[in-house]
Amino acid sequence: MKRRNHWILFVVLLLSLTILSPSLDLVQDQTKEERDDVTDIFSVPAPETTHKNNPLSVLVSMDDEEYEIFQSFAMNTAKEIGMEITITNIETADFYSAFKETFMMGESPDTLLIDNRYIKWYAKKGYARPMTGGDGNIAAGDSFDSVLRAGEWNGYLWSIPMDLDPYVYAEYRNEETSKEPLQSTSTRDEWVSRFTGWGERLNKPFYFNGEDPVAYASWLTFLGIYSDVSHVFELNDEQEEDALQQIQAIQPLFSYIKTERYNLKSVSADFQAGIITLSELIPVHREELSSYINNDVKSQSLAVKGRSFIISPKSTQKEATVEFLTKLTSPKSAKNWFALSGKLPVYSTLYTDPDLFDITNAIPLQALEESMEESLLQDENHVLSDPEKSWTAAETIEQFIHGQLSLEEYDVQLGLLMTDSR
Repeated sequence: MKRRNHWILFVVLLLSLTILSPSLDLVQDQTKEERDDVTDIFSVPAPETTHKNNPLSVLVSMDDEEYEIFQSFAMNTAKEIGMEITITNIETADFYSAFKETFMMGESPDTLLIDNRYIKWYAKKGYARPMTGGDGNIAAGDSFDSVLRAGEWNGYLWSIPMDLDPYVYAEYRNEETSKEPLQSTSTRDEWVSRFTGWGERLNKPFYFNGEDPVAYASWLTFLGIYSDVSHVFELNDEQEEDALQQIQAIQPLFSYIKTERYNLKSVSADFQAGIITLSELIPVHREELSSYINNDVKSQSLAVKGRSFIISPKSTQKEATVEFLTKLTSPKSAKNWFALSGKLPVYSTLYTDPDLFDITNAIPLQALEESMEESLLQDENHVLSDPEKSWTAAETIEQFIHGQLSLEEYDVQLGLLMTDSR
């Protein structure tokens, strides 16, 4: 009887503890779910705390000119809502490694701006925390569907979209130009003939950014060697031999190509044609867009670069970060950011604005949407979805263009990237 009373007393005490601590099981379940969603032992979200006096930290990778514009834009936005922020700008080549190093040491920016191609990869690695339905402008009905889907992985949404920038084939033309611009249907002989003519008066007249493998892939797509940008970095034995033969046929063009990143504003006299983003044209040549972007449907939007913010799971200021990003990426801010940077808005309804009529005339909205859909990478293990592989691919491409790798070596190195499952 005495033992039975002890057991009854124990049960009563246990029930009392349970009633007094109703959140215990909930916290444990939430923590378990968060751990199940990530693959990195360091990525369990930090507890949410209030740090009103701590500035939000923002990590970006931009050229000096864009960074100066963004810094002012973001600082003013934060000031409007009574927040302080710090912004760090890191070179593209060092961006991921620098972030990873600080992350593994237990530190991290509150938010970072990354290419949409990498969102799934960051999420899979545990470097991002999922958004909820009310976070930012992610539930906005007028956002492009493909932009939102770019941030989806494992049943969650991981990003807040910032901007868009389509790749185009641009060829400078004036009233004295007698020849029609090169088209997606132009033959290899026509390309060689045109490059040779340009080379007689210009040094390396054709340009694409060698640090960006999508620019190179866009060129091969415009040439008709591949049907889609993503296919350039996919294994396909049936098509690969034919593609390599076609790439070999355009190797005589390589000596006319400049891949070192530069500002078109400062060296526009040397630029005749190339694969560039729309934002590179707009600051200097917005009034002449029709003189650069020809009427070939394929050249209007070869691929679309999109950028979004992700929030680090180590951020202790998620609510404040979401509030800031909501303001920074709102439709009103998107219009201002376009005016400042030339980067297009992620909201489809803004394209009816008269201020964008010249843009939609050069790049019809349908072409932009179709290109966004084609640029949507579903596989987080794709070369273009992995920041490490993407950078290695860019190095391989530059070495190949500048004659440091043979066609066979180029093929082998890209093949190793495609089969590497790291």
